[in-house]
Amino acid sequence: MDPGTVSRYLNGSRRTPWPFVNTLLSDVTEHCGSPVTADAIAGLRRLHDAVSAARHPGTDLQRLQDRFHAQDEVVRQLRLRERALLEAIDDRQQQLARRSVGQSELQAELDEQRHTYATALEMWQERCGTLMRASSTLQDEVTDLRRQLADTRVELRTAEKRCHLLEDQLDAAEELLNEGISGASLMEVLEAADRTASVPELVQLVGGLATGPRGAIASELVTSVSRCRPVAEVQALLGALYGAGLHKHAEAALPAMVAMRPVGDTADLTGELLSAGLQEPAAALLQASVELHNPEGLAELATILHRLGHHDAVLVLLSAVVAYRDVPVILAVFGLLAVPAFDDTLVRAVACPAQDRPCGELAELVIALHTSSFGSLADALQSAMARSRVATDVAELIGALCRAELFTAAAAVFSQTQQRTTGHLVSLVSALHTADMHDAASNVLSHALHTRPAPELAQLIIDLNVAGRHKDASDALSSCVRERTQDDTHLLMHYLNQMHPGMDSLALVTEAATLCSPEHAADMLVALLDGDLHDHASAVYTCTTQDRPTGHASAGLLRLHTARPNYLTPSGLAAQASTDSASSVVNLSLALHAAHLSTHLDAVLEAASSEQPPTHVAVLLKNFQRLHNSSSGQSTRVAARLLNHVVRSQPLDYHLALIDVLNRTSLNEIADQLEDRICSIWGTRLVKLSLYALQFTGKAVVLKPTQQLLWAAFRTIDRLISGV
Repeated sequence: MDPGTVSRYLNGSRRTPWPFVNTLLSDVTEHCGSPVTADAIAGLRRLHDAVSAARHPGTDLQRLQDRFHAQDEVVRQLRLRERALLEAIDDRQQQLARRSVGQSELQAELDEQRHTYATALEMWQERCGTLMRASSTLQDEVTDLRRQLADTRVELRTAEKRCHLLEDQLDAAEELLNEGISGASLMEVLEAADRTASVPELVQLVGGLATGPRGAIASELVTSVSRCRPVAEVQALLGALYGAGLHKHAEAALPAMVAMRPVGDTADLTGELLSAGLQEPAAALLQASVELHNPEGLAELATILHRLGHHDAVLVLLSAVVAYRDVPVILAVFGLLAVPAFDDTLVRAVACPAQDRPCGELAELVIALHTSSFGSLADALQSAMARSRVATDVAELIGALCRAELFTAAAAVFSQTQQRTTGHLVSLVSALHTADMHDAASNVLSHALHTRPAPELAQLIIDLNVAGRHKDASDALSSCVRERTQDDTHLLMHYLNQMHPGMDSLALVTEAATLCSPEHAADMLVALLDGDLHDHASAVYTCTTQDRPTGHASAGLLRLHTARPNYLTPSGLAAQASTDSASSVVNLSLALHAAHLSTHLDAVLEAASSEQPPTHVAVLLKNFQRLHNSSSGQSTRVAARLLNHVVRSQPLDYHLALIDVLNRTSLNEIADQLEDRICSIWGTRLVKLSLYALQFTGKAVVLKPTQQLLWAAFRTIDRLISGV
């Protein structure tokens, strides 16, 4: 400080400001190691006040002294700030110097590492390019080998069937030799029949060979005839065999015939069979073609059948291709048939097997169709899956499309599958949650809420609860109440009361209020009030204010106060507080305090303190104290506010009774605070003596002057006896 200023303070020429004296007292305390006594501080304060009173602040000199003192204080503060800033600047400059050195070292290290890593990066990029080129070559080889593998498997199946037939023939020939029949003579007969026998003779011969050990020979005879005879005769033979009940031998001949004869013959034979009304052998022939032909053969067969007018057979053929062949084969067939004449047939064919193949394979096919520019076919297949597959499969398809970044297709599937029953929607919501597609699950419910009628919405909410999706059911009910019309809400409550035993609309609304956000609970309460559903609105209000945490309740009350102020009035809350239990009043008070609704809080506390006995107030204070740690001090502040209302509104005998109850319930600290407050109002002697009398009489009575004298004497005698 300025030495001249201090000198004027010490010689009494200038009035010393109290902050200067207070600072000296702090220095004395620090120097001596013990605080200055309260009496000494009070004495100094009286002297300082006397000096201030003796001076005339109206004089010009005094005003100048006051201004000088104020300016001197400003100078002192600025000097302190200047010193602190200089020290901070010096410290920051030292840090800056150290950081600059460190930065230079790091920059040098970075330059060195950049050079090292740049060299290594060039080397690895070269190696990576080599590996990528080698990988591309190997991928081409793998594709070619897979194509060869598919052809080889077709040949293998044909050869295996041929081998089985020959093995059966060998076994039959050995058995005939054992029976004494010449195998050579039998084979001569068969070869002659193969070349010259008519269809009835062949059927008779096959029928004779079909029993016993010669069945394999009969199948081989049919196979041989099917490979070499004209199509008309083969059709007649197959029809006759089916008519004679010899299906096995006819079907055994089909694979070899399909593999050995041209595709045109297969198409002609299929046409002949269909024209003759032989659907079963025609279907078996088409199935064998699907298994054995390559994509070019399948496309050629479909083209010939289409040209012959057998459109249903083309549909069956292509549907079987989609159902049983690999994705590359399907794409190759579709590519060969990509002409306008086949557009409708391909769309119908690709949708038929939507229930037959595993979902993962169909999802792979949908993605391949999209990426291969077969968008209409992909749409047809995914639409069929969305309409017919179970919810888990639909969720799997949507997830696969999203991973492939086919978001438009995923949205289309998502939209189409939501047109199904409410039972499917419940399963779909569960499947989407399981797949971590929570936003999609919410969108399902949101779409249903805006498009489904009230009976279906009620069924949806019931089904969600039965399935254990209580949060989704509560969200759906809350959204319905908040967003649908009042008539829809009334219908919804009616159907909820009727649909499921053990579930009624009131219980479901209460559960929804328990699980939804405070803002949604408040909006739901307002909507219920608008619909004259007062019991439901009361249930939402009770749940929000009593069963939810304080922060949740406060947010709900604040939203309700904003949206419907005439519902949440101070007078209404006061009436509620006068009849509610202590725990309900405590919960409501904490929520109102957290929401900063002071007027409403005061109304509640006033009702709880002015219209209730001291024991009720003590229970309130006990509950506030119990919640002190969990409420971050809010309960203590509300308790102090309650105590203020008690002090202002209640007479002394009420205060005395409350202090007695507080002491008996171990709330001694609050009792002491209340005693200090009323002593300052009613006088210490009266309060102390009345409390002393209360200990002996058990009655909270305000003592009259003569009674005060009597109890003062009793207290003096008691102290004397206690001292002895």
